[in-house]
Amino acid sequence: MTVPIEDVWSAAELVAFGLRTGARPTDGNTYGQLLERYRTNTAFRDAVDTVAGGLGLVVLGAPARTGLVLSTQPGSVFALRMADLRGGSMAADDKLIAGLVVLGIAAYAFPHDVDLDGTDVKIVEVAALDRFVRDAIERVLALAGDPDTVDGQARKAAEVYRRTAAFKPKDRLPGPARGCTQFAVLEVLGWLVERGAARQLPQMGAMSFQLTDRFRLLVADVAGGEALEALRTVRRGAASTASAAPVAPAAPAAPAAPGEAAVPAAAVPGEAAVPAAAVGPVAAAAPVAAVGPVAAAAPAAAVPVAAVVPEMSTVEGD
Repeated sequence: MTVPIEDVWSAAELVAFGLRTGARPTDGNTYGQLLERYRTNTAFRDAVDTVAGGLGLVVLGAPARTGLVLSTQPGSVFALRMADLRGGSMAADDKLIAGLVVLGIAAYAFPHDVDLDGTDVKIVEVAALDRFVRDAIERVLALAGDPDTVDGQARKAAEVYRRTAAFKPKDRLPGPARGCTQFAVLEVLGWLVERGAARQLPQMGAMSFQLTDRFRLLVADVAGGEALEALRTVRRGAASTASAAPVAPAAPAAPAAPGEAAVPAAAVPGEAAVPAAAVGPVAAAAPVAAVGPVAAAAPAAAVPVAAVVPEMSTVEGD
């Protein structure tokens, strides 16, 4: 069947919207109209998938509130590497820590496979995520596998993470300084924000972030591996313990952005009230989506997240 040239143009336009991480579909804009057409018209969906495939991209999904979610095929010009996190200037140990943080975010937010099928609000907070990764280090260190495998690299990352300070204060400004793991967590979450895989939640504190459907779909596409499962096991155990404790009354929900689920306001000092299906206790300000097989720039600096999240498609941000 011949596809009209107008449909090819529209398909390419929708792929372009999907590559712009700052673009948001609405009922009234062109992005929203093309997205709805993709969701309801089989012929147009096939055209979009074909255009994306020719560019080395794969369409993972098209949630109404997030838009077209794209991953990359091996060797794609749109592939993003962990080395890009700091413009290619990351040291090998920093790459390992960043990779383990991405794994930690995936396990913290989605401890069960079924969590990857839902659209519940997932919230992470810098200090809480850092504590979670540290609590899971012994289990990650116990992983078997050759040093050059994904699990072997995760084990090496856990060793680096354990010997790095959790928090170093800045000289004058609040927040963690470079050289501690909380800074690495904050940096990775900020990187996810830039790629449309997370957004900041200033109403819950400067260190709180909400993961988007983009992150969920990218993790779901490739979730697996012993390192991720080790982290998820720790998260499931922590969640079981927390569920046995008394639960404070829920606080009123904070206003939500158009097309997004409402995020409850803080309930008690030091805790953030989140939906029962959200990520769990969120420590107060003390500030992942996607990411994606975030491959390392060189084998010696391989990033353990490579088996968890695909190379994230990206272009220069809006």
